[in-house]
Amino acid sequence: MAHELIKKGTKVKYYPIITNKSIFSEHEVISEYWEVCGETVVKISGKSGGVSINHLEAI
Repeated sequence: MAHELIKKGTKVKYYPIITNKSIFSEHEVISEYWEVCGETVVKISGKSGGVSINHLEAI
């Protein structure tokens, strides 16, 4: 699963619009993953709340 690659401390690219890979920002995963309504999410630096790991790519 993708959450095996996205762990606390991992540097990631965050794509707010998943279909547009030209728009992204770089962050660090600052929490362990958890589930919200069947979606796996993590907390990343510079963003409030959880973001779906589907929008992240490990650097």
